[in-house]
Amino acid sequence: MKVLILEDEPIHAKYLTKLLNSISEFPIDEIFHATSLEMAYSYYRQLTINIFFLDLTIFGSDGFQFLDQFPNETTKTIVVSANIDIAIRAFEYGVIDFLAKPVSDERLRLALERYSLRSGTSLKETKNRNYVKSRLLQVDIDKLESRLSELMEVKKVYQNEELTLETLAEKLELHPRQLSEFLNGIKQTSFNSFLHSYRIKEAKELLIKYPEMKVSDVCFEVGYKSLSSFYEAFKKEQKTTTSEFRQKTLTT
Repeated sequence: MKVLILEDEPIHAKYLTKLLNSISEFPIDEIFHATSLEMAYSYYRQLTINIFFLDLTIFGSDGFQFLDQFPNETTKTIVVSANIDIAIRAFEYGVIDFLAKPVSDERLRLALERYSLRSGTSLKETKNRNYVKSRLLQVDIDKLESRLSELMEVKKVYQNEELTLETLAEKLELHPRQLSEFLNGIKQTSFNSFLHSYRIKEAKELLIKYPEMKVSDVCFEVGYKSLSSFYEAFKKEQKTTTSEFRQKTLTT
């Protein structure tokens, strides 16, 4: 198990390293320390990193640059920050957890349990995955599934271009962390991917049902703020452009 810590303040990096080494039931082979995004990129190119502790407020850099550049690594990432507001935004990327500075032993253990739940590994003291899911989420999964389906499929809240992980969690009477864990740990998807899936599904229906409807009108109808973001999401989801999709479906 290899751990990478991106932290430009040595005292915080040393303290986190000390805490990690003190948790004997979580097997860690090596802990690496980067003080800049460039160093973190270098480690990722050379090593297989299992867990990444990311400080979002590195001097002269924006930690979200890493999340944007390495979207597949967010499921290995635990965000560390003294700024709770920006940390909540990170959950939209599908990160494992958020740890407020200074990091406590108890919260670190909980974050590692969340990692175990996602990766399929287990802490020695926590082998029952259903127990872990129940304890971490602290919600009725069936009721949450039902309520979420109602909001997305009946009320179509995804059509609101301002919908975020935080506002959706509020509608569900959950903390953003709980909703993020539900989506990533149980639904196996990030918030952004979950949102795109509903928007693109309706967009496809509109493109087929209303051949004369402008693509821009479809875009804004399903909740996108701009055509560029819609085109990008559609191409990523369908592996084709909107015009190609519409032409193909109308000729078959």
